[in-house]
Amino acid sequence: MSLDMNNRKAVVDNRLEKSKAALEDADFLYANQKYNLAANRLYYALYYAASALLISREIPTKTHSGLITQIHLQLVKTNILSQDDGKLMKVMFDMRHEGDYEDFIDIQKEDIDEYAPKVKQLVERLVSLTNKPSFSTIRQIVQP
Repeated sequence: MSLDMNNRKAVVDNRLEKSKAALEDADFLYANQKYNLAANRLYYALYYAASALLISREIPTKTHSGLITQIHLQLVKTNILSQDDGKLMKVMFDMRHEGDYEDFIDIQKEDIDEYAPKVKQLVERLVSLTNKPSFSTIRQIVQP
């Protein structure tokens, strides 16, 4: 995705708004006992926040797997995010995929209880990183 600075900012802002809306949707769906759909929205909250961050840094991705790979390469391997954060992205991707595409899979309330707070915290970190200077500057701060 080749964007000038203004268009890139517009796309990033849009993705961050989508992330916020997905978290709100997840809360609504959870309250209405729609756990498969809540897991979907939790994953997409992460996806949109992570894609906003990568787009803001001009790091292209074309697929969900590509996005997860870039998050690992750019953030987890550089210790900007923890290994647990990286694993959470993969767990939520798998949970969303199973809930959306697999027959007879019912995500349980306990799954959402466990992962929703972690997703919300990671979304906050991704949003915070989106509003910070470049990765090279962050790496210098994190890795003296």
